[in-house]
Amino acid sequence: MNHHDVEQELQHFEYVFAHLSVKHTIPPISYWRGRLDSLGKRPVVPSQRARINRLGELLGTLELAMNKATTDITPAPRETMVQIAPRSRR
Repeated sequence: MNHHDVEQELQHFEYVFAHLSVKHTIPPISYWRGRLDSLGKRPVVPSQRARINRLGELLGTLELAMNKATTDITPAPRETMVQIAPRSRR
């Protein structure tokens, strides 16, 4: 992969990552992580390395948010749930 290919890939990542969210990740985050990690193994100039690192941090933040979102969906244990008494009819 030459310098121009790396630059195009970085521009693509920057565009896509700016539009990713916890609800909108198609393909999944693992796909983007794999592509970014693969690019990070290539010889690049320092400015490109800085962009790869910044994108990695951004992706890491999104991964943490997704993990938190999935744990927040897990129902609370039965003993900690609030019981609501039915309304009495008059």
